[in-house]
Order: sequence, then C-alpha cells, then structure tokens
Amino acid sequence: MHDAKIERPYALTQSRAHDLQVELADPSAGLEPVAVPFGRVASILRRHLWIIILTFVIGVGGTVMIVKGMAKQYTADASIIIEPQRTQVSDLQAISSDSEEVASLMRTQIGILSSPALALGVVKSLNLVNDPEFMPGKGGPVSQLKGLIQTYGQKFGLMPAPLVTASTAEQKQNMAADMLGGKISFANDAQSRLLTVSVTTHDPVLSAQIANEVAKQFLDFKVEEKFSAMQRAHDWLQGQVTSLASEVRADDQAVEQYRLTHGLGEQIADTTGDNAAGTPTVNRQQLDAISQQLVAVSRDLTEKQGELTQAQAALSGGTSTSNLPSVLASPLVAQLLSEQSAVAGREAQLAASEGANNPELLAVQAQLARLQTRTQQQMAHVAGSLAVQVAAGEAQQRALQQQMETLRGSVSGENSAEVGLNTLETQASATRKIYESFLTRAAQLANVAGIQEPDASLVSSAQPPIGPSGPQSTRLMAIAAMLSLALGVGVACLMERMRSGFSLPEQVESTLGLPLLAMIPKIRHGKFLRHRKGKGDVAMAASLDRLRGQMRLLGGDRPRLVMVTSALPQEGKSVFAVELARNMAAVGWRVLLLECDFCRPSLGSYLGLPAGPGLCEILSGKSLGDTKNLVRNPGRNLDVILAGRNESDSQEMLASQRMQALLKDVRAQYDLVIMDTPPVLPVADALVLGQQADTTLLVVRWEKTARAAVSDAARLLRGSGSSVMGVVMTRVDLGTAAISGGRMSYAFSHYDGYRPNRA
Repeated sequence: MHDAKIERPYALTQSRAHDLQVELADPSAGLEPVAVPFGRVASILRRHLWIIILTFVIGVGGTVMIVKGMAKQYTADASIIIEPQRTQVSDLQAISSDSEEVASLMRTQIGILSSPALALGVVKSLNLVNDPEFMPGKGGPVSQLKGLIQTYGQKFGLMPAPLVTASTAEQKQNMAADMLGGKISFANDAQSRLLTVSVTTHDPVLSAQIANEVAKQFLDFKVEEKFSAMQRAHDWLQGQVTSLASEVRADDQAVEQYRLTHGLGEQIADTTGDNAAGTPTVNRQQLDAISQQLVAVSRDLTEKQGELTQAQAALSGGTSTSNLPSVLASPLVAQLLSEQSAVAGREAQLAASEGANNPELLAVQAQLARLQTRTQQQMAHVAGSLAVQVAAGEAQQRALQQQMETLRGSVSGENSAEVGLNTLETQASATRKIYESFLTRAAQLANVAGIQEPDASLVSSAQPPIGPSGPQSTRLMAIAAMLSLALGVGVACLMERMRSGFSLPEQVESTLGLPLLAMIPKIRHGKFLRHRKGKGDVAMAASLDRLRGQMRLLGGDRPRLVMVTSALPQEGKSVFAVELARNMAAVGWRVLLLECDFCRPSLGSYLGLPAGPGLCEILSGKSLGDTKNLVRNPGRNLDVILAGRNESDSQEMLASQRMQALLKDVRAQYDLVIMDTPPVLPVADALVLGQQADTTLLVVRWEKTARAAVSDAARLLRGSGSSVMGVVMTRVDLGTAAISGGRMSYAFSHYDGYRPNRA
C-alpha cells in the first residue's frame, strides 16, 4: 500500500509540523520540585510498597526478638514529702533553706537525690558492687553484645582501646554508683511537695531495698545538713556575741570617761524612770530658779515703781485727798484725813457764824493747819518707804541678772559637751541592742528543739512489686512499628530520588526538550512470534496506534525514512522497530524494516527468520543485481532486510553511495522505511545514517537508561544534523505505570473498549 492509498483528513505544512512538536515537547511541563514530588507521594508509596513492607517486617520482627531477649524489670516506688520546718528564730532563712517556691524546692531536692554522693552511699550500704547487675559488662544480653562488638572491633582495629577497667574497690564502687544513677527516676506533680523515688532493676526485692535506702540516705543527709547549718549558725552567733560584748564594755567606758572629762557627772538622780541623759544638771536647775526669781523681782519692782509714781504725784498736789492712791491710804493717813475733814467742817461753821477774828475760829484753823502738816509728813514718809523698796528691788534685779549670765555661760558649755556625750551614748546604746539581739538569738537557737528535725519525711516505703514493669512490649512494638513505617517510607522516597533514569513523560520532556511519542510495555520475548491478546499486548498496540496517529497528522510532511536508535545497548530499540513495523503493516502501510545494526543484529531472532545475506552484502557489492532474495517477508505488507555478515567497516558502508542509492530506491517503493541502527554513544553509525533519514526516534529504556546518557545522545544527534522527532520509552512495567499517576496511568489505564478489531 502506497501513500496515495492512505486517506489523510488534512495535510500539515512544515511550520505546522514544527509547532506540533514544540507543543508536545514543552520543557516546563511536569517540572518536578527539588525534593521528592509530593504530588505523587501516594503513587511512590504504592510503587515501592514491597520495600515499605519489608522494612516494616524487619523492624517489627527485630523488635520482637529484642523484646523477647530482654530481661524483665521491676520498679519499686518510695514516696517522700518535702516539708521545710518553720521556726521562730528571726532571719533563720539565711541559715536554713525555707523557700516558698514549690518548683524550685522540688528541683533542688531531686538534684540532691540524684547526686553521685548519695548513690555511692547506697552502693556502700547495700554492697551493690557484688551484684552482677551493677558489674560492667554483666548487666544482660545488651551489655554482652556491646562487649562482643567492642572485642572484635579492637581486634580488627575498628574501635579504640577500652577505658581502664575498675581495679580498686573505690573504682568499682564509683562505677556501680554510675550504673545505679541510671536506674533511679523521680516524679513530682506540679505544685505538690510529694516526691516519688522509683528504682528499676531485674530483682523486685532489690528494687524495694534500693528505693528505701535512697529515701533513708536522703533523710539522713537532710538531718545532717540541718545540724551542720545550725552548728555553723551557733558558732557564728557565739563569735558575734563575744565581739559585741567587748564593744559594749568599750563604749560604756568611753561614755564615763567623757562625762568625767567634761564635768557631766553632777546630775540629779532621775526619779521618773526616764533615761539619765534627760536629767538636768545643777547649773541648769540653778539657772531655771534664778530665772524664776528674776521674773518675780521684776514684777514686784514694776509694781513698786508704779506706786511710787502715784505717791509722788499725790505729794506734789496733783491729786485731791479724796483721790489718793491706795499706797498712801494707810490707817494713819486715813485717820489724819478724817480728823482734818471734821476740823474743816468746824471751821466752815465758825466762819459762817462768828466772823473771821473769832478766837475759836482761829483755834480751829490752827488745828486744821497742824493736821494738814502731819498728813503731808505721813504721806512723805510712805513715799520715802516706797522709794527705798524700789531701790532695793532694782539692786536685787541687777544681782540676779549678773548671776543668770554667769550660769548661762556654764550651761552653754555643758550643752556643747552633751552633744558629744549623746553621740557616745547613742553608739553605746545601739551596740548594746545588737548585743542583746544576738544574745537572744543564740539562746533561741540553742533551745529550739525542732530545729534539728529534717525538712522531709518518708510517706510510704517501697514494697517489692508484684509484677514486672518492663519491658513495655506494647509500647515498644508501637514505637518500632511507627519508626519502621517511617523508615520504609523514607527509603522508598530515597530510592525514587536516586533513580538515574526516566520514570515519567514529564521528566523526559522537561530534560530533553523532546516529546514522548510512545510508551511500549514490557512483554515476554516468546510472544513476538504469535498472536497476542494479553493486557500488555493490548497496551502496546494502543501505544503504537497513538504514534501512528501522530505521524499521520503530519500529512504530506510525514516522514518516510525513520531511523530508530538509542543511547546505549539493551534499550529495546530493535523490539520497538519490529513492533512499529508490524503495527504499520497491519493497517495496510507497506513497510520495509531495514536492519542497520551490524555489530549486534537481532531482528532475525525476533521475527523467526533464518540467518542469511542482507544489507552488508548489498553495500559491500557481493549481491549485485537481483536483490529479491535478500528481502524477507515475515508478514503481509512487511518486508525485512537483515544485517547480513559484516566484513568491513560499518560506518563506511552506511555512509557509502550505495547506501544512499538504496535508501532513495526504497523510499519510492514503500510507505515507511524503518532503520534499526546501533546505539549512539558506543559507535557513530547512527550519527552518519541520521543525516539521510527523514526523522529519528530515540528509544529510552524506562527507569534504566541514565538521564545524562540520553541527554548526550540527543545532543550528538542534533549536532550531527539529525532531525529527532521524539522519544519512545520502552520496557514500561504496566503495574507500576498504572499507579504512577499522571500521564503514565492515563496511557495504560484508559484504553479499555477502544482497541480496534484486526483480522
């Protein structure tokens, strides 16, 4: 059948053919991320399910064996309550810890319980150095396995020399204490002062003994610690009391010496019970008394001066006798004034009745004159007495003022001296108070009976456990299962990333920039010679049909001379060439299959054809003339020219004029000529022949051919002038492809019901 007999729905121009190839070879399509493409994690897991299952079985099985080989463990618990003792000794927090913060307090107690010194005390008390469980290298199968590995590692120089083994009793005790530290654990609930001590060994009785001994050692340590703290406090307080007593004596002596030096010892005893420093001195008391006398004298003097002034005014006639001041109204003056008043009345009567020269009148007038004279004399005498009193008062006032000034000077000196005395007395008083305070604290510290009680007490002692606490098989199995599953998934992802070949169409197109034209499934070699109806055969036919459809779309630009090659041997290019030729011939195309691989010919075995002359004989000139006997016909519309026997340089023969003439001739006779050529990288035959072919199909083995090798082959083909139509992926596993996702699953999972019936 020729091209004219093939019905083409439309013809494509050269530019349209180029655009179609560009669309199929979009490099950005299907670009994968740097890490494992998470979009197809499920397909990766299904693909490597056997690895995940194997890793899971090995991990869980190994864990089961290890758990069965592990010795049983028993855990005993002892409970301790932490209760710091409250005391009335002030500032005792500086001596004994009494913290209110529960979390900090419990962390401190756990630190004490886990200290090496306490563990060493337990080892010595229970003589654990003779227990096999606390001997290095004798603790169980794991320790024995470590010892065996270390022995052989040192023997072959893979491990360093072992540490110096314990030789002395002290070293053995220290090593046993280190091992004991790993068997003790502690538990404490938040905001709780209850602390649980757990000990896990292979012996239930030993676990209980160790737990109780740890609690005992801890309580003894707390008692000893508190006793030591109290002893240190007592010694410190005694030293302070002795020192302060000396200071008190020195301060008292300094006060007394100061008093004597400054004359401050003359003080009246304080009868009110107040401090002696507040008692006034003799000078100060005399000053106060004189001040009071001066005030009284000044007051009396002022009164006398007033009376004297009034008396002098009365004597000078400034006032009438009826208005005399009280100082002049003495009894004698009052009597004289009364008599004078009576005589004056008599004078007035006589003067009115008798006349001016009446002897009786004259006698009365003389008597009145004598009375007035006596009154004046008496009043003058009173005034003189007042003047004397005023002068005496003024003299007394001056004397008191002089005495007060003298005492003021003395008191001022005493005040200055008392300032220094007060300073010394204040210092002595402060020292005495400190001394009394420390003396009181020392007495309290010695008399407080409960201060040497421990800050912790044992709530419940440990009892030998009834059943084992470990190993926790269920927990270990669950952890092993999760880790094994995670490891299996990790190994699967790692294997996926380590694949050097192409697994998906997207990888081919993004790496090479070429379209993936067909994916040929893997089938058994024995099926090439008989009619095939299996799933793989149907998938292969469907893939070849798609490739034939793409070639048909090119219309008049469809290639007639197609070269099939690969990057490396064993890629499946010959099988693909045979299947493509059979597919084209089955629908009526007249196809010639030309075997150009002279180094490793294989088409005869695939098609069941006997060996005989072929292309080598034609190109070497040994079969000139009629070549019909060289053309085999294994099927309808399918002709085959085998490679024949090569006795010359294959590259020269393929580049010869005879090869060009042969290709020109078969191009005119056949609808499609398929040339099966050698791989590109081992030899250059395909590069020479690719210049004469219309297009090239590059065969890549699925997940086997290295991407770098395929890239190099495509680069060489392009560099030699070959027109590469696309890539064909061969030996694709149907089961894996169906679960790979994307275009791989589409290509092999959606053709049911669309397989054409062929005669």
